[in-house]
Amino acid sequence: MCESSVYLKKGKEESLVMQNVAAILPVSDGKFLLKGLLGERMEIAGQIDEINLMGHKIIIRSME
Repeated sequence: MCESSVYLKKGKEESLVMQNVAAILPVSDGKFLLKGLLGERMEIAGQIDEINLMGHKIIIRSME
């Protein structure tokens, strides 16, 4: 499987937001819609900081 986990980074800390993310869609400036493998949906605000395809990890940096 090729799904990834999305983490939100605030300062130096990362917290898991969603696992098994199959798609990330920009919905507006600084906001993304995460779509899970089983149809879960979540909107998150921030900026993409890192995409590690081999590690199946995506980090979104909080703008707060």
